[in-house]
Amino acid sequence: MRPLCRDDAERLADLANNWNVARMLSRMPYPYSLDMAHDWICKQEAMRAEGEEFVYAIANGDGFIGTCGVQAHADGTHEIGYWIGEPYWNRGYASEAARAALAEAVARFGTETLISGHFWENHASGRVLTKLGFRYTGEDQRWCLARQEKVRCLTMRLARMEA
Repeated sequence: MRPLCRDDAERLADLANNWNVARMLSRMPYPYSLDMAHDWICKQEAMRAEGEEFVYAIANGDGFIGTCGVQAHADGTHEIGYWIGEPYWNRGYASEAARAALAEAVARFGTETLISGHFWENHASGRVLTKLGFRYTGEDQRWCLARQEKVRCLTMRLARMEA
């Protein structure tokens, strides 16, 4: 993982402009344009400075392949989230990135405030989170920007660290 940079915008737009990715995320619009990628990357420094969100690029030998980070909520919780471009699914990148983000979040915020979740049909994300020590706490309905509707979300909280 590394900080996002302006050079990531084109690859971000290419990978994010995929229905299979966007439909599994709350805040990603679809279709996703290059202008959206530039705008989002430009906002990251200010959000980090305000303590609102800490997002990193996930990269491999091909360059940028997704993002991972932690978002602060008004209730004092901190939510771990991530996405990987479809060509890189099922290769362990989400687990590796989420583990790194979790280690930073534990160091920064402690374990008691860490939450996450996934849409009900995203079983792969559930496996990543349970491997990291998250346990199911319930469910709610979360807005999905790409789908333009509320979607059943399985909520989770960090129970223990899996090193």
